[in-house]
Amino acid sequence: MIEVYAPASIGNFAVGFDALGAAIAPIDGSLLGDVVKVSASEQTEFVCSGQYAHKLPTNAEENLAYMCLAHFKETVAPSMPPVRLELVKNLPIGSGLGSSACSVVATIAALDKFAQTQLSDEALIELMADFEAKVSGGRHYDNITPCFLGGLQLTAELIPGKSLAIATPDNWFPVVAFPGFTLNTAKARAVLPKQLDMHHSVEFAQRLSAFCTLMLQQKPEQALAIMKDTVAEPHRAALIEGFSAAQQALLALGAKAVSISGAGPTIFALCDSAKIAEQCDLWLKAHYINEHGFSHVCQLDWAGTRQLNEEQK
Repeated sequence: MIEVYAPASIGNFAVGFDALGAAIAPIDGSLLGDVVKVSASEQTEFVCSGQYAHKLPTNAEENLAYMCLAHFKETVAPSMPPVRLELVKNLPIGSGLGSSACSVVATIAALDKFAQTQLSDEALIELMADFEAKVSGGRHYDNITPCFLGGLQLTAELIPGKSLAIATPDNWFPVVAFPGFTLNTAKARAVLPKQLDMHHSVEFAQRLSAFCTLMLQQKPEQALAIMKDTVAEPHRAALIEGFSAAQQALLALGAKAVSISGAGPTIFALCDSAKIAEQCDLWLKAHYINEHGFSHVCQLDWAGTRQLNEEQK
C-alpha cells in the first residue's frame, strides 16, 4: 500500500497575493495535512475517513480526490489496475490552509507512486492545478506548489517549472490559528476588487519583488519589515470575526507580521523566536479559537509531500 502525506500551507503569505505560499509543520511533530492511501483492489473503491470526512460530499463523484483518481486513470495511466483509494481528511474545509490543495496533491502524488508513472514535478503540478481550479475558480498555485514541493515558494504560470523556492531562516515560527468556523473561498474572493489602480499595482509589485530579493540576499529582518498584505486583507478582514483584535494583540506580543492565511479565516503570526511564538499561540487559544478550532506553533515544512513510513503513521 502507498500512503502519502501532504502538508497544510499558508497561501498569499501576506505580501504575495496568489504568488507566494508556505508549507507548514507543527513543531510538536504532529501532522497537519491530509493523507491518501492507495492499494490494489478487485474493483475501484473510494473511502473518506478522518476528522473532517463528514464535511465532504457523500457522493464520491463530487469528491476532488475521486475526480483526481478518475482523471488520472483516464489520461495518465489507463492500464492501472483497480485501486482502493482512501482520503484521510485531517484539514477543515474552507479554512484557508490549502485544504482542497492537500487532497488533490496527496491523491495525485500517491497515484503517481502507485502506478509508477514517474511524471515530472512540473507535469504533476499542472495536473494538481487542474483540480484546484475546480474549487477556487482559477489555476492558483500558491497552495499547490508549497504543499507538493515544501517550504516557501514563489509560484505562477509564467515562472519556469511553475515555482521557485525561497530559503527561510531556521528561527521563523509561523503560528497558525483556525478559529473553528469556515469561510467560503468564493465569498472571500467576491469581496476583492476586480482591478487594482496603477498606484496599488506598482506598490504590490515593489513590495513582493523587494521581499523576495531581500530573502535571496539573506536579509530576513528587512524582508519582514515590509511583509504586509495591501491587496486582499483590507477587504477580507471584516469577514473574519476577531481578526483585527488578534492582529493588534499579536503584534504587541512581538510577532513580526500577522495576516490572513489564504482566503481565511485561519490567521498566522510570523515570529522570529520560539518564545514569542509560544506567547502568540497561548493568546490565540485563549481569545481567537472556539471549541472547534486549533492553533499550532509551526516551522516551514521543507519536506513537502512525502510517502509515510511506519514510524510516521
